[in-house]
Amino acid sequence: MSNDNMTRRKLLERGVALPLGGVLVAAATVQAAQAGDKVCADVNAMDSGQRSIRESLNYTEMSKDPAMTCSKCGFFTAKGDGCGDCMIFTGPANETGHCDSWSAKG
Repeated sequence: MSNDNMTRRKLLERGVALPLGGVLVAAATVQAAQAGDKVCADVNAMDSGQRSIRESLNYTEMSKDPAMTCSKCGFFTAKGDGCGDCMIFTGPANETGHCDSWSAKG
């Protein structure tokens, strides 16, 4: 019986930790971007739907791969100030950013 309680407890703890982890990752991304790079999308000012799509696609303001940045993506339109618009997010994105829907410009 104690094994069942422990399993339920761990499941509940993980259920709470997972969403919290997403919020912390988003906050860390914004904080890291503010440290030296331009932040084009303020996730705190977005509604839950806009935040959700960015989180589900693992959007980040700084791509780990310089060959796969938003500026080189077919869904991105540059504005000329380091930011642009993404057709997937229907909103702002950093030209140095990246998400899982990245597709090379054709």
